[in-house]
Amino acid sequence: MAVLASVISATAAIVAVGTPAQAFGPSYCNSSTCSLSNSPSTGGIYFEMPRATAVTMLCWTDNQWWNGTNRWFKVDSVYGRGYMIATQVSNQTKVGHC
Repeated sequence: MAVLASVISATAAIVAVGTPAQAFGPSYCNSSTCSLSNSPSTGGIYFEMPRATAVTMLCWTDNQWWNGTNRWFKVDSVYGRGYMIATQVSNQTKVGHC
């Protein structure tokens, strides 16, 4: 019985630790929807993320002017990796050039 209790305890510890979840943020989509693009331009938009979707900013690049800026951020989100126009990213973090 003591061996069984040890095995159950060890198994529970492994399950509790698990693997770390990928964290996104602290940046997020600040519009009613935010466009996710496969390129730093409106021509590559393939998905509209809902408001407050957390994103991890990876780098920036300047390209097509849209919505008052030509700055685009490459981001990771639960919806994939892509580019977002800077005006749709709140709580921006410092990242390097792509």
